[in-house]
Amino acid sequence: MRNAEAGWDAARAGPADVGAVDVRFLAAGGTTECSPWSAAAAEVAFEQCPPLRPFPVRKGKRTAPGWWWSSTTGRLVHYGSGAMRLHLMLLDRDPRVQGLAGRPLELRWRAPGGVRAHLPQVMLRLADGQGVLADCTARGELSQRQRSLAAVAGEV
Repeated sequence: MRNAEAGWDAARAGPADVGAVDVRFLAAGGTTECSPWSAAAAEVAFEQCPPLRPFPVRKGKRTAPGWWWSSTTGRLVHYGSGAMRLHLMLLDRDPRVQGLAGRPLELRWRAPGGVRAHLPQVMLRLADGQGVLADCTARGELSQRQRSLAAVAGEV
């Protein structure tokens, strides 16, 4: 986790207003679209969207970004770290998971001090239709930023 994100907390995130959250994603024609989260979450199959932005290559890192072939989706899923690759491998074997995508969307919302944005690392669709946005970390717990984002974005 970057030090800049370590101090980010719910007090600075503002009120949890799902109607004020926007989502950016790549549409079928390759164009970037921006829609209110509440409408797009019900209409767009984010697990089928390509990555909005690729993961950066960082010189000196032991694991570079890459692509995991998902037997669940029959497509390649972009990953950015060894921890994320491991999560994708495990999710791909989980019978509850029906769809996977790496970095398919960006959430944006207004907060005191400006506009906040976050690109969740993974979007997955469960067999019951529920969507899950997640960030893969080597540690087992969510960061303060991730917990605050969950409060702002609500459910997929």
